[in-house]
Order: sequence, then structure tokens, then C-alpha cells
Amino acid sequence: MSGTDQSAYLGQAQASDTAGSVNPILFAIRQQMARMAGATLVQVKSVSAKGLEPVGFVDAIPMVQQVNGRGLLSPMPMIYNLPYLRLQGGKSAVIVDPIVGDIGLAVFASRDISNVKQARAPGAPGSHRIHSWSDGLYIGGFLNGTPEEYIWLTGDGVKVQTKGEFSVSASSATFDCDITTSGDVKAGSISLTKHTHPGVQPGSGTTKAPE
Repeated sequence: MSGTDQSAYLGQAQASDTAGSVNPILFAIRQQMARMAGATLVQVKSVSAKGLEPVGFVDAIPMVQQVNGRGLLSPMPMIYNLPYLRLQGGKSAVIVDPIVGDIGLAVFASRDISNVKQARAPGAPGSHRIHSWSDGLYIGGFLNGTPEEYIWLTGDGVKVQTKGEFSVSASSATFDCDITTSGDVKAGSISLTKHTHPGVQPGSGTTKAPE
């Protein structure tokens, strides 16, 4: 195809985009599709119900902004009251609640989930809306920075890092391994490195219990 033929062909293609009986229908379909919420990256702006409580909600703002007809950016509105994901089965859970500034994914239900959010039980849709920005769910953990507190499954072992206290509450604990620590170990009030043995005498006798 020569350059002249290509120009003529492109001109006809451009003209067909704005003419005919089918294209107005396609335009109307695209307009409706643009109103449908699917999934988008969001940034958390507030969090409710943190810690040892039922799973809570976040308010978040979409990170991909709108572009108007002049090509100028227009910030997206806040999305309120998105239930956030917690890794939980029955009464067992890993609690890592989102914080303000986190980046995650918001996905949007096909029907109104407001009644289910309130009752935390199956129920009818709250309205006739479909694919609405009002029916979002937050899944965290995208495009965030390097963690400072973590449980790391390296492939060769497990590393736990925290700046605060590492606390375990259980009926018993069993370790089938050697244990090494750079600090002290206490059983009750007895220190492993600083305890004393009373009643020590020269000879082959054994000491009394540490104190």
C-alpha cells in the first residue's frame, strides 16, 4: 500500500469512528462502562477498629486520578467504609491491621453490600445499585515500603523482627532445638545468668536448688 493509499485508508477509518449507526451505540456503552467500579489502587486515609477487635473498615482515596477533557488531572473523591482483609479462619487470625498511608487494592462488589456490612450476615442488597464505588473492599499490601517489623519465611528458616516486646501466651511451649540467646533467661524470679546456689561445700556433694 502506497503512502497515498495509507492516508486515504486512515482518513476513512477516522471518519468511520464518528459516523454510522453503530458507533453512537458503542459510545453509549463505553460511557456506561466508565461508570462501573472494578478494581483500583487506593491509599488509606483512616482506619477504624484496630487490634483485638472484629475486623474493621478503612476510608481510602483512589491513587489514579481522573483526566478531564482538557487533559488536566482531577483528584478522585474519598471512598468510605471499606471492609479490610484480615487473614482469619474461625477464631484464629493473623492480625496486621492497615495504617494511614498504606497502599492497597480496592475491589468493588457487583451488588450493594451495605446491609451485609452492617449485620455481618447474609442479607438482601441495600439498593438496586450495581458495580458502585460505594461497595468497595480493601485488600492491603501493594507498593508499600520496606517493613521494619516482620515474620520472614526465608526458605532456609524463619526470622522474626520487632522493635518491641515479643510475647507468647500459651498453656505450654515445646522447642525441639537448641536455644541461644544474647540476654538472660528467667524462670519465675530465678535468673539463668545471675542466680546463686546456697550451701556450697568443698567435696563431691551437689548444690541445692538455685535462688
